[in-house]
Amino acid sequence: MNVFLVNLHNLIVIKTLEMVAAFLGIFGAFLIALALLKRYDRQARRALWRNYVAWLFILPVLFIPLMAGRLAWIGLVLVVSLLCFREFGCATGLWRDRAFMLAAVTCIVGIFYPVAVCWYGLYLVMPIYATLILLTVPLARDTFEHMIQRTCLAVLGVVYFGWFFSHLAYLIHLENGVGHVVFVFLLTELNDVCAFSVGKAIGRHPLSPRISPGKTIEGSLGALVGTIGFAFFLRYAVPEFSTTHLVLIAALISITGTLGDLTMSFIKRDLGIKDMGKVIPGHGGLLDRFDSLIFVAPVSFHFTVYFYPWLLPTMR
Repeated sequence: MNVFLVNLHNLIVIKTLEMVAAFLGIFGAFLIALALLKRYDRQARRALWRNYVAWLFILPVLFIPLMAGRLAWIGLVLVVSLLCFREFGCATGLWRDRAFMLAAVTCIVGIFYPVAVCWYGLYLVMPIYATLILLTVPLARDTFEHMIQRTCLAVLGVVYFGWFFSHLAYLIHLENGVGHVVFVFLLTELNDVCAFSVGKAIGRHPLSPRISPGKTIEGSLGALVGTIGFAFFLRYAVPEFSTTHLVLIAALISITGTLGDLTMSFIKRDLGIKDMGKVIPGHGGLLDRFDSLIFVAPVSFHFTVYFYPWLLPTMR
C-alpha cells in the first residue's frame, strides 16, 4: 500500500509539473507574440488577446478530462469530434438529410470503439467499414438523386472529423500517453501563435493568396523555426524522442498544422462563410480552433508508433 501511495504521489507531481510547464509555454509564447505586435498592428494585438482569453476557458476543459483518465479523455475527444462534424454538416447542408447524419454519427461513434479498447488492427480499417456503411444509405432508401454529393460529404466528414481526429484520443494509450497528448496539442497551438505573430510583424509574401490571404511565407517559416524551438522546451513531455526525432516531429507538426488550417480555409471559402460555427463567441466554432490539430493528430501518432512501436500496448 505504501508503494502504491508513493507511486500515486509521484504521478500527481509529474502531471502537475507537466501542466505548469505547459501553461508557462503557452503564456510565454503569448507574451513574446504580444511584444512583437505591439509596435506593428493594434488590431492584430486585440485579435491575439481575444484568442488567448478564449483559451483560458478552453484549456481547463481539455486538461481536466486528460488528468481524469483514459476513458474520460477518449470521451471528450469523441464529443468534440461529433460537435465538429455537426458544424461541418450544418455548413455544407448535409444536416438536412437526417439519414446520412445519423449514419455518419453512428460511424464516428463506432470508430471510437477500437480506440476505447485499444484494438489497433480494427482501428486502422475503420474508414473502410464506415465508407461501406455510408454507401448503403442510398440503397436502403432506394433513391439516387443527389446521393453522390451527400455520400461524399458524409464520407469526408466521418474520415476527417472522426478518424483523423480520433488519433488524438489514441495517443493516450501510448506509454506516457498524457505527455504525448500535451506535447502534440501545445506544439500545434504554439505553431499557430508563431505563424500569426511573425506573419503580422514581418510577413510580406502571401502563402496562399486566394485561399487564405492573411497567411504569409514569412509567418510559416517563422512558425517552423519557432515550433522546433518550443519542442525542446516541451521535451520533458516526450523524453523517449531522440534529438533528431524531436526536430522531425516538430517540423511535421508545423507543416501539417498549416495544411490543416489551409484545408479548412478552402472549405469555408467554397461555402462562402467566415466561420464554421458560433460555439465560441467572437472566435467562430470548434473547427475554427481545432482545424490544425485534425491534420496533426494522425501524422504525430503514426510517426511515434513507427519509430517507437514499443510505446503502444500489445496490438490485437
